[in-house]
Amino acid sequence: MVYHFRKRRVALVAASLLAYTQPVTAQTNHSGDTIIVTGTRFNTPLDQVGRAVSVIDKEDIALRQQRFLFDALQSIPGIQVTRSGSFGALASVSLRGLPSNQTLVVQDGIVLNNPSSFGNTFDFANFDTAVIERVEVLRGAQSTLYGSDAIGGVINIVTKDGRDGFGGEAFTEGGSFGTFRGAATLLGGNDIASGRVTLSGVQTDGFSSADEANGNTEDDGFQNISLSSKARFAPSENFDVVFVAQYQDSENEFDSFTTLPVDGNEIGESEELSIAGIATHKSFDGKLENQVSISILRNDRLNLTSGIPSFDALGTRISYEYQGTAKPAEWISFIAGAEFDQQESEVTVGFGGNQEIETISGFGLVQLQPMPFVTLNAGVRHDASTAFSDETTFSLSAAVALPQTNTIFRGSFAEGFRAPTAGELGFNPTLFAEFSDGWDIGIEQPLFDGRVRFTATYFNQNIDDLIAFDLAAFTFVNVQEYSTEGVEIALDAYINEWLSIAASYTFTDAVNLSTSLAAGNQPKDKVSVELAMEPTDRLTVSAGGRYNGEEIDGAVVLDDFFVLSLRASYTVSNQFDVFARVENATDAEYQDNFGYGTAPLSVLGGVKARF
Repeated sequence: MVYHFRKRRVALVAASLLAYTQPVTAQTNHSGDTIIVTGTRFNTPLDQVGRAVSVIDKEDIALRQQRFLFDALQSIPGIQVTRSGSFGALASVSLRGLPSNQTLVVQDGIVLNNPSSFGNTFDFANFDTAVIERVEVLRGAQSTLYGSDAIGGVINIVTKDGRDGFGGEAFTEGGSFGTFRGAATLLGGNDIASGRVTLSGVQTDGFSSADEANGNTEDDGFQNISLSSKARFAPSENFDVVFVAQYQDSENEFDSFTTLPVDGNEIGESEELSIAGIATHKSFDGKLENQVSISILRNDRLNLTSGIPSFDALGTRISYEYQGTAKPAEWISFIAGAEFDQQESEVTVGFGGNQEIETISGFGLVQLQPMPFVTLNAGVRHDASTAFSDETTFSLSAAVALPQTNTIFRGSFAEGFRAPTAGELGFNPTLFAEFSDGWDIGIEQPLFDGRVRFTATYFNQNIDDLIAFDLAAFTFVNVQEYSTEGVEIALDAYINEWLSIAASYTFTDAVNLSTSLAAGNQPKDKVSVELAMEPTDRLTVSAGGRYNGEEIDGAVVLDDFFVLSLRASYTVSNQFDVFARVENATDAEYQDNFGYGTAPLSVLGGVKARF
């Protein structure tokens, strides 16, 4: 297919940047498709969502030629990505200046956070974008929706479905660092059954994870292979079953650490398997919906030093959930549900020991639309666990779309918590949950018949009893308090049918109140700019620039930096595209994690085929 600018949203940097064509209606993209946010559990049109949400879709990812999930998240307001060296090294994502272990990651209903990691974090380094349909980023505490670990927010990944008929696509690319990457997808089906299967992989020699500026010269390579599938069976219009599965196997070389990262003979191996089944039944003309699901996550990690195991951990998570949705009238909807979650961590080499956590949860949500341009939401959730005291969280949100000016006002208040993980409890079984409360308020204003869209959001959040590692006592403790506030601003301008400019700015003031120091790896200022041009029906050119202000990492201040990427894609025929990109085009030397290297200028190119 030819990517026409007028048929897609280019360089979306905030959820509210989607242009919509009529006052007080569901927001649409340039192809006229209504954008429905699923991560809020209510499947709500985006202009009726009172929370701060951003959406990235597969067209955005294709335009920017982004390889991994963390690449796609870089331009979203309020997000900070921190990497620990070369390709395959740990990539963490934090929201609004909060620690990365307070970001919950969900893929097709499966919670991906690893129970065997000390912070229950998700490693973004290995998630290939080839399977992504869209990504929804919900900023702010979302514990009433998803329970523990959602203090900072939720990243909800929706993978690609099958389609009517039969088809497929494949691409391959290569370039700097001896990099080779490719993926192949087959998909098909009919009204009753459909499915997709994707095989993807990457291999690269990489660069030194320990910064070469400190005398390190050994390259750290990475290889990964992933298999993903999704199937849907709908024997009637009132009943359907969805099955998703994803497996990945990766190996990355990384460096040792003394007072600084240094060249070393370290290898990390990981296998991850996630499976879910979701059955949905509708009755009373769709006014009542019942959904049951089961999801399984298994994450196995092994680190070796000179061939000798230095850390070995297996994390598993099994979740059972019921959710009922009732819509007795057009202006009101209810959700009630229950969940049983079992997490287990087994550590055979290293620290943490073996732990098991079982949590039973119940939640209720209500959505009201007393007037066509007013949407109100409220929710409550109660979590009872074998590992921590019971927690109850509340949330409120509202969206008001003024029909006279198309202005949208958004606001929300929410509580959140993060339970101690199995790995943390292995050090200190007396830990209790972190707790948070926060609020945000924002405005969205389209201008010039929707060709320009401006958004601004102010946020404020506080966390008590944050879990941190006490090096002197060599254990985890509840000692710290955090406070974060800031502003997220985005501007999207469609100059004409072949040119667009999108920009975002985030100011974040995150402070560890226990030490009165700025939070680590959190710049106060961050700017993202995307430019896209389609001078002909066949040629697409884009450029992306990212400015990262000064940030503190421990006792060190990391300098600010600017990274520029250039990309081009040319449609040879209806079946073939050729593409190329230059990453870090100015060959900037910088660190976003103290002592760890970042990639120099690199050039990659490839070909994409479809049928």
